[in-house]
Parts: sequence; structure tokens; C-alpha cells
Amino acid sequence: MTGQTLVKAVITAAAFLTLAPMSSLADELSGEALYGLACAACHNPGDQVDHRVGPPLGNLNQRQAGSVEGYEYSAALGASTIRWNQAELTGWILDSDQRVPGSRMVYNNQLTITEIQRLATWLLAKQAESKPY
Repeated sequence: MTGQTLVKAVITAAAFLTLAPMSSLADELSGEALYGLACAACHNPGDQVDHRVGPPLGNLNQRQAGSVEGYEYSAALGASTIRWNQAELTGWILDSDQRVPGSRMVYNNQLTITEIQRLATWLLAKQAESKPY
């Protein structure tokens, strides 16, 4: 392969990678990686309230929404009858304000439904831990 051919091949490969849809890259991300991208800035993976703006997400499966002691939830979420399961959590991540009008979670979802389902599955299986994110 000549130098000129190699340069063309590298440029072509770089252009292809640059134009590859981001969602196809995200489809390869694990639930934990999606948590790191979409949730970790506001929520910790443990079960204790900390300095972050959102409640902790550890031990989420079948937990009553709005029930973590020490976290101040909106009146709307506190009054909801939601118990976190796959369907409820997927709907919440997809559009929390539609799911519970008056809730305070400000999240502009950029994930596909497949990514949301993968994230929800990971969150529901997650036990509380102190691993920092």
C-alpha cells in the first residue's frame, strides 16, 4: 500500500466513524454505562441521600416512589402510587413529567427506548453500593 493510498484509507475510515449515528454506538453500552451518561450526575447508586440533586437509586426494584427517607420529593411524586418495576421505570425515564405531572425531575431524554429498557433493567437489578460515579 502506497503512502497516498494509506492516507485515503485513513480519511475514509475517519469520515465513516464521524458519520456513524451516535445511537448505534450507544446501543453497545451496558446499563451501567448508560447510568453513567444519563443518571450519575444527579443520582447516586447507593441507598443514602447525598449532595446530588436527585434521590439515590440503589435498591430500586419494587420500592415505593417518593419513599427514600431524608430526600424531599415533590408533592406529586410523594402522592403517587408507583412501585418501581420495568414498565414504571421505563415510562418514568422516557418522560417523567408526563408520567407524574408536577414532579421535579428535569431530564431531557436522549436515549432510545432500547437504551431506556437496558438502563431500567440494570437499575432494577442494582443493589445499593458506595461505588462513586
